[in-house]
Amino acid sequence: MERISQSQLASLIILFQIGSSPLFLLASEAGTDAWLSVFIGMLCGMAVLIAVTLPIYRKTPDKNLAEIFTGTFGKVAGSLFGVTYVVYFGYKAVRNVREFSDLMILYLLPTTPLWFIMFVFLAVAGYAICQGIEVFARIAEILLPIIIIVYIVLFFMIYCTGIFDYQRLLPILDDGLKKVADAAIPELISFPFGEMVLFLMFWKHASPSARTTRTTLFSFLFAGTFITLTNIVIIGSLGTLSGISVVPLMQVVNLVQFANFVERLDPVVALLLFAGVFMKMTAYFFGTTLVFTQVFRMNRRKAVIPVGLLIFMGSLMFRSYMQHIWFGFEKNLKFHFPIFQIGIPVFLLLAVILKSRLQGSKSPPS
Repeated sequence: MERISQSQLASLIILFQIGSSPLFLLASEAGTDAWLSVFIGMLCGMAVLIAVTLPIYRKTPDKNLAEIFTGTFGKVAGSLFGVTYVVYFGYKAVRNVREFSDLMILYLLPTTPLWFIMFVFLAVAGYAICQGIEVFARIAEILLPIIIIVYIVLFFMIYCTGIFDYQRLLPILDDGLKKVADAAIPELISFPFGEMVLFLMFWKHASPSARTTRTTLFSFLFAGTFITLTNIVIIGSLGTLSGISVVPLMQVVNLVQFANFVERLDPVVALLLFAGVFMKMTAYFFGTTLVFTQVFRMNRRKAVIPVGLLIFMGSLMFRSYMQHIWFGFEKNLKFHFPIFQIGIPVFLLLAVILKSRLQGSKSPPS
């Protein structure tokens, strides 16, 4: 079985959590308190991670999610659960493919056909999946320090040029805590903090389980803090305009003029966003492929092509970028995703606990 180190696991989790988050002002309904909503969403997401997702892994450290389903519910029922996660992980991959392709057209390749960008993007991701989890994790380990350092430099330049003004963050909780909490729950638990259910497909490749738990929690906290800081920078730079910007971080960077020669940094931010979205989409593509291979008994390399084609066709179903964003935030985050991120995992955890206790009671005394 392929193995990844703890540092590689941490890199995967951090880049996965950051992913496409900088594309948006999360919890924009909370206004200038959106960063507080992000922080609350992170705490709630961590509670789900500690209470539900990680306990499933600790009780079955040598299995991925699809294997846990079949081992707990049997081949038929377990495969049906697996199919639902093929749909869920696949749809999340669809969203990231569309976000990447629309951004590429918007900022770098405006005359290139949308389908061609998506095809190339999926082909590169599919090649990475064929190479295995070890290669994918090494890519994350290489990219993470580069991405974090560039973000830190950008935030420093935003602060030094006077674009950021903490007064735009005030007053805090002007409309009360309820508005902040309503903006965080359930949306921010679903995206991005509830998405850690995907790592039930990857945790078995990292060992031992005790260190994996610590690495996961630290990485999750680091990524959540980074996302909160990004929201603070956006709000402190754009104020109330941040809620109506298509890509607010790009708007902030366009304002940077440093030392009379550093300006027009939007291509740099575009590359950062592309790297984050690529890692997140590939992780979902990988997860979809692994569940698909378990359910339909296929070789992973052979499964990449049909799964990739399904994701490609799904990416074409939205007529525009704004329709894609509206459908994701207004429908899926509130109603659909909590089923896969909380509902089914809670049911699975209870079933795993019950089965282990029944097996323990049936075992003969020593």
